[in-house]
Amino acid sequence: MEIKDVIMIIAVLVGPIAAVQIQKFLEIKRQIKERKLLIFKALMGTRTARVSVEHVQALNLIDIEFVETKDKKVRECWKMYNDHLNSPSPELQSWVDKSNELLIELLFEMSKSLGYSFDKVDIKNGAYSPVSHGNMDEEVTKIRKGLADVFSGVSAIPIEIKNPNDQLLQ
Repeated sequence: MEIKDVIMIIAVLVGPIAAVQIQKFLEIKRQIKERKLLIFKALMGTRTARVSVEHVQALNLIDIEFVETKDKKVRECWKMYNDHLNSPSPELQSWVDKSNELLIELLFEMSKSLGYSFDKVDIKNGAYSPVSHGNMDEEVTKIRKGLADVFSGVSAIPIEIKNPNDQLLQ
């Protein structure tokens, strides 16, 4: 048996095994990128609804999914943003402005890591958020707070008693 025959036998045996292993490796890489994309898309889609459950869940998944060396800047931005979110400020507007800046920086770094070419202006101004959504959120918050105050005994439901006969006389 010649050396070329031995090489041929090894190639026939190792080739399919290597192909399967390469396919598994590529599939794992694809799944990792897909999970990162889901997080990025959730954050981009909810960047004007930052207290939504979907937004908060996506933020909390950054530490789990963006673990590769190339994601170091993403993790650093997330740490800075998370620290800011957990540090209340007496000056609300400056806290909100800083939050906006840090979220935009985080999304920008995520977009670079995932191969997108967004710039910070696209991220900041590219979202659509109807005023009515903000109004509905405020109304729901007022209703929840009002009900919580009633149920906890802080306030009562105002009741006005009217005489039905008074309406008939008018």
